[in-house]
Amino acid sequence: MSRTAAGVTARLAWRRTWRGAAAVGLSIVLVTVTAVLGYEAAYPDPADRVTLARSIGSNPGLSALFGEPRDLETMAGFTEWRVVLILAVVGAVWALLATTRVLRGEEDEGRTELLLAGPMTRTTAARATLGGLGGTVLLLLAITLVGLVAGSGRDLGAGPAALLALTVVGMPVVMVGVGALASQVADTRRRATGLGAAVLGVAYLVRVLADSSADLRWLRWATPLGWIELAHPLTEPDPVPVVLLYVLGGVLALVALALVGVRDTGAGLRSARGATRQRVRGLTSPVGLAARLAAGSAWAWAIGLLLAGGLIGLVARTAAEALAQSAGQDMLGGLGIEDSGTRAYVGIFYLFITIALALAAAGQVAATREEEATGRVDALLVRPVTRGRWLAGRVVVAVGLLALGAGAAVLGTWAAGRAAGLGVGAADLGTAGVNTLPAALFVLGAGTALHGVLPRLAVPLTYALVTASFLLEVVGASVGLPTWLLNLSVLHHVAPAPAVDPDWLAGAVLVLLGLGLAVVGAVALRARDLVSA
Repeated sequence: MSRTAAGVTARLAWRRTWRGAAAVGLSIVLVTVTAVLGYEAAYPDPADRVTLARSIGSNPGLSALFGEPRDLETMAGFTEWRVVLILAVVGAVWALLATTRVLRGEEDEGRTELLLAGPMTRTTAARATLGGLGGTVLLLLAITLVGLVAGSGRDLGAGPAALLALTVVGMPVVMVGVGALASQVADTRRRATGLGAAVLGVAYLVRVLADSSADLRWLRWATPLGWIELAHPLTEPDPVPVVLLYVLGGVLALVALALVGVRDTGAGLRSARGATRQRVRGLTSPVGLAARLAAGSAWAWAIGLLLAGGLIGLVARTAAEALAQSAGQDMLGGLGIEDSGTRAYVGIFYLFITIALALAAAGQVAATREEEATGRVDALLVRPVTRGRWLAGRVVVAVGLLALGAGAAVLGTWAAGRAAGLGVGAADLGTAGVNTLPAALFVLGAGTALHGVLPRLAVPLTYALVTASFLLEVVGASVGLPTWLLNLSVLHHVAPAPAVDPDWLAGAVLVLLGLGLAVVGAVALRARDLVSA
């Protein structure tokens, strides 16, 4: 009987996660194959490839974001530098969200208790869930492996293409283990996801630090993202770091299973304290309640963007000097940037701040959907609170969170820039910060519309919008995709301020479209029944 229940649990975990794995796998294949074909088309002349290698290889800012470049004058080296780290992080984010959903999320919503009422222990249920997740990761690996070997094996070689697939999927394996462990430590899915995201953020920052100086290269061994760099799957293959990724993921999963029996169902090793003083401030309105619920996420995003802005301010001048001494002007020209100074560098990397804010907007859509899916909004709607008023409160608070994040990024860049002699004024930085908001507001509006029309698909489709926009920009910047295809990316309509003047017309259109879509979502929400998970 317990084996049957375990099989059902494993199949449920598989059903809840296989579509996301398939989407991530296909995205990895698409981006990699497009990068390979685009490199051949964009740089057919060996002289052009040497120029590209010099312009990128001498830029410490690009190295900090994408990793240390190697053999950029070859297709294999450029593809490795361009896609490995980015795609590994994309897969890691999916793995974290999927793991906390089927482990901690099922427990939060009370469905795990139904399983435990039968002949099944918590450890057996967790083992079965991780087994289902393991099948999903195998699906991700199979799609990536077959797709890369079939699509790029002729250009890269079947062996290197296979090692590339194993390397990229290694990071999702690690994050499955991190998510499983965080689901035992934290007492809610939201806290577990936040803890896992913090681990991934620290791993990324350690890798950035390792690539910032030759004296710190040894730090690559301190982070799984550094192991991905050390694997060099296409230029100097080393399978040892790849094996370490899979070993680490397995060890973390085993530790998580060992901790399952230590805690109570519905609790975590680090649970919130009980018997605290009641805090009722702000609970007299939907906006106040939404603000209280979003406060933790708001401060987490603000601190993260403050640090990211500070990193930009610290290294911008050095990176700009290196770019000016190289042949990087052609690369900047493709972005419409004529200046190669610090303003150009800040403008390029404020596009990454825009991406972060778009992800924050998607997270707020997920939080709104969670309120409905878990039934918590029912307690508000039985009182004199309309659905429109509740949704408006969530949207208003989300807008405030985005503004706080943009302001924190500007503050970090300004403060660090003053110390490092950045040479970009506070007014220009403020303009750049405002310029990051329209795309995020459009994502918020689109997600709100999806929540109203397709509630169960709203969260994955909103994240898919951000991911697709990001991948289109990453690929389009190097391989010259058609204009009509690039226009599908919301990020393509964001000018790299302060390197160039913001396109306020495009920004206004994005904001108005986002507002209109939010209204559509509110109308649709009023017309339909509430939908649980």
